[in-house]
Amino acid sequence: MRAMNLVFTLLRRFILAALVIILIVHYISKVTNDWDRGNGDTIASLQADGEVVAISIDKSFPIDNDTFTANAVYVTPKQIMVTYEFHSKQTKGVWTFPAMSLKLITPDGQELLSHSAGSNGTTWGSIGYISFDVPDKPVGSAKLVYDIYGRYGELEIPLVKAGDGT
Repeated sequence: MRAMNLVFTLLRRFILAALVIILIVHYISKVTNDWDRGNGDTIASLQADGEVVAISIDKSFPIDNDTFTANAVYVTPKQIMVTYEFHSKQTKGVWTFPAMSLKLITPDGQELLSHSAGSNGTTWGSIGYISFDVPDKPVGSAKLVYDIYGRYGELEIPLVKAGDGT
């Protein structure tokens, strides 16, 4: 009888250890998948437009309990692309960030047309990009404006030779 209890105890412990290892592997793979998601292919495709100037931004503003962060801006002769992160603190009823609601406005009031955007969901929110046309006249900065459903935020974005006519 003792031998049988010992066998069952060892079997239960083995099954428990195996399940814990499976869970650990699952969560590690889930976290590393979030790290692998990004905009690398999109940024590499910008090189087809010509010279790419990358400018680090790393500025944020709150949206309710969440945070929007503009990471970088990439300026080419044909377009301006802003990469961002959206960190959500909500765990239930989470909403996706509407990237196309972002506007890029130059100091002279020209609103640049956004023509493409993309994002990848993560366990903590999303990462993405949005592309805008270049301005009619060269500018050194622009405002990235978020204004939808009573939520508002803006960031001053530095630009280098954007809209130089090439």
